[in-house]
Amino acid sequence: MQSEKHEDLIMEVPANLFRGIESVGGRLKLTSKGLSFATHRVNFQNKPLDISIQDIAEVEKRNTFLIVPNGLKVVLKNQQEYKFVVAKRQEFYNHLKNLL
Repeated sequence: MQSEKHEDLIMEVPANLFRGIESVGGRLKLTSKGLSFATHRVNFQNKPLDISIQDIAEVEKRNTFLIVPNGLKVVLKNQQEYKFVVAKRQEFYNHLKNLL
């Protein structure tokens, strides 16, 4: 059976992805199929990131600098973790949780 290729854009926000000590700036898209992070061209680490909804085990809200409520942690089924700082965190979180 061939998989459906169509995916709907649910939300797109400015975001940062932590890659080691670098906080990589870009845009985070949530679609009906998953997450897609595209970096700004000025970043040293400019490789895009695509995560399928099927690979996500959980998503958690987190604070940056211990007090700023703007972070998300995405944990994959293989235990790999991705930490983001996102605009409109609560709305983005709610949409992502609904897909899971």
